[in-house]
Amino acid sequence: METNETKKTLTNYDKKMQQRNKKGAAKKLDWTTWLIIAIVAVFIIVVACTYFIRKYNATSKTYFKVGDYDISSTEYNYYFSTIANSFISNNSDYLLYIGLDKTKPLDEQTCLYDSNLTWKDYFDESAAPLIQAVKAVLDDAKAKGFEYDVTEDYNSYLESVKAQAASQNLSVKKYLENTYGKFATEKRLAPVVKDYLMYQAYYKQLEEDNKLQDGDVQAEYEANPEQYDTIDYRLFSLVADVTDEATDEEKTAAMDTAEEKANEMVERFKDGEDWRELCYEYVAEAGKDNYDPSNESDPTIVTGSNKTQISSNYSDWLYDDSRQAGDVMVYRDESNKACFVIVFDKKTAYDVEADSADIAGTLVSKKVSEYIESLTANYEITDKSGNLKYLHIAETESSGASETSVSETAGTGASETSETQGAETTGSSEAAAE
Repeated sequence: METNETKKTLTNYDKKMQQRNKKGAAKKLDWTTWLIIAIVAVFIIVVACTYFIRKYNATSKTYFKVGDYDISSTEYNYYFSTIANSFISNNSDYLLYIGLDKTKPLDEQTCLYDSNLTWKDYFDESAAPLIQAVKAVLDDAKAKGFEYDVTEDYNSYLESVKAQAASQNLSVKKYLENTYGKFATEKRLAPVVKDYLMYQAYYKQLEEDNKLQDGDVQAEYEANPEQYDTIDYRLFSLVADVTDEATDEEKTAAMDTAEEKANEMVERFKDGEDWRELCYEYVAEAGKDNYDPSNESDPTIVTGSNKTQISSNYSDWLYDDSRQAGDVMVYRDESNKACFVIVFDKKTAYDVEADSADIAGTLVSKKVSEYIESLTANYEITDKSGNLKYLHIAETESSGASETSVSETAGTGASETSETQGAETTGSSEAAAE
C-alpha cells in the first residue's frame, strides 16, 4: 500500500517529467521553426541573386564588342527584335514556305537560307553589323560636327509604342518587356533608341551629300540594263519522286523520270496545248487545287522581275536578246531534286525618264553604303562569349544561300523573300524553295 509520502513523491516526479517534456517540445518547435525560416531565407536569397544576375547580364554585362564599345544584351535585343519583327511582318504570307514558326524559339529552327544557321543566327548576322554601322556612323557624325535634335522623333517613337501596347491590351512596361526582353524599360532603351534615330538622321544627311549629277542615271542604266529591265515569265516545277534516304542511283533515276515528264510537257506545249491544262495534269496531287484551270489566278505567272530577283540558273536565258514570247526551256535542278519548266512571256524596258528616281535612289544608297562600309572597317565585332554563333562557323561550311542582308528591311520595309521561292513552292508542296 502506497503511503502518503510515496504518493507525494510520485506526484512531484510526474510534474517534473511533464515540465521536462514541455521544455523538449518547445525546443523541438523552436528548432523546426528556425529551420523553416532558414529555408525560406535561402530561397529568397537565391531568387534575389538570380534576378540581379540576370539583370546584370542584360543591362551591364558585355554581350559582344564593337570596336571599343561594349554592347549589352538589352541594347542588342532592341536591334535584333527590330530586324526580326520587320522580317516576320514583311514575309508573313511566306513564313510557312520558308519554315519559320514565330511561336517557337528562333534558335531551335534551322534557317532555310543556310542549313548551318538557326533563324536566330540568321537575324544575328544582320543585327550585329547594323549596330556596328550605328556606332561607326555616330562617331563620324560627331567628328563632322553634325547636330540634330531627336526629341520630336523620340516622342513619335514613344507614341507608337503606346499605341502598340494599347492595341495588345498591355501596359507600356509589359509591351517593352515582351518586345525587347525582360529588363527592357523605357529608361534603359531611351539612349539606344535615340542613338538609332540620330543614325537615321545622319544617314539622310549622307544621302543629301551624295546627290547625283546630271547624266548619272542614264549612264547607270546603259551600263546595267538587266538590273532595271523586267521580265514576265511562267515557272512550273516537277518534283522527283524520291526520298532523302534513297541511294544515288535511285535519286538519279527519279530525276531522269522528272526530266522526261518536263520535256514531254514542253513538247505538248509547243504543239499548242493549253499551258494551264498541262500544269494541272503534270502537277503533284497535293498541288491540284492550286493549279485548277478554273481558278482565276495562274500560280505559275511571275511578273516584273529584274535579273537580281531571278534565279541565276535561268536568268541569262530569259534576258537573251533573241528571246521570243512562248519560248520555253527545262532546267534540271539536282539540289532541289526537281525540274523546272520556264516560259518566256515578255521583257519590259525600263523607263529612265519616268522612273529615274528609282535608279537615283539605288545609286545614292550604294554610295552611302560604301562610305559606311569604309567607316566600319575600324569597328571590329568581337564575341568572346560565343553569343554570335554565325561568327564562329567556318566559311567553308557555310552554304552561302543568303545573299541579302536582312538589316535592309529595317529601313526600307521591303520583303526579302525571293519571287522564285513563292512560285516554286506552289508548284508542289514537296518542292524545296531555292
